[in-house]
Amino acid sequence: MKNLVIASQKGGVGKTTVALNLSFACAQRGWKTLLVDTDPQGGIGLSLTKKVSDAKGLLDYVMGNTPLSEVIITTRQPGLALLPVGRIPVQETTRFSNALADGAGLEKVAAEASTDFDILIVDTPAGVGAGTLGALRAATHVLVPMQAEPVALRSSSLMLDTISWLRGTGAKVKLAGLLLTMLQVRDRNSLIVAEDLWSKFPGGVVFDATVPRHPAFLQASTAGVPLGLLGRQPPPVAKIFDQVAAELEPRLEMSRREGDDAPISLVE
Repeated sequence: MKNLVIASQKGGVGKTTVALNLSFACAQRGWKTLLVDTDPQGGIGLSLTKKVSDAKGLLDYVMGNTPLSEVIITTRQPGLALLPVGRIPVQETTRFSNALADGAGLEKVAAEASTDFDILIVDTPAGVGAGTLGALRAATHVLVPMQAEPVALRSSSLMLDTISWLRGTGAKVKLAGLLLTMLQVRDRNSLIVAEDLWSKFPGGVVFDATVPRHPAFLQASTAGVPLGLLGRQPPPVAKIFDQVAAELEPRLEMSRREGDDAPISLVE
């Protein structure tokens, strides 16, 4: 099973949006996906419904010995389940993050979930605090969202240095790639950042797909749904995450069984 962490040195880059919509896209593509929230602020729950925000979650599993089966929430999308962070009192935030720091708690989640899921997608708090480091120590891969703004470009080396340092300590995490987010194709400054990122890194590091700044993201957040469930006819921007998922599969070496992706005849 693959364990993909979504992490960024900088906040406000669309990390939780990427985690949620990429998880939905992976499930649509046939991968059994568990979306795990490690952010004490409960970003995934805040992006969805109050039921998710109020539910037991990772906190209860790691620190309260609640069985994993009791904190996983099934969804209407076949193949997609959620492990929310749980309700964390402010005074317990530091203790919870420290409990994740060595990666053991999330490694245990991955080991137990491996019988039922193909991939874990882990949302993390902004920055490289104890909880994010623990998620990276337990991960097989990390995807780094990069906002198409100058300050985000300058912070890219910090996350890459962190990955390099962790690998030097024995962690197995690999870079799945950098994903440009909030790109504004009609804004020259936004395009300059994108061009700088494409020129700075070798081919295959930066995803070809980019996530634009688009009002549909606010609409989906307000409705508490991923883009793919915003309506019976989802907005075209929802397709971007299928493109990201398609690029991600070979990077994670997620091989489909022979015949799983054969051509489908239009007529019987």
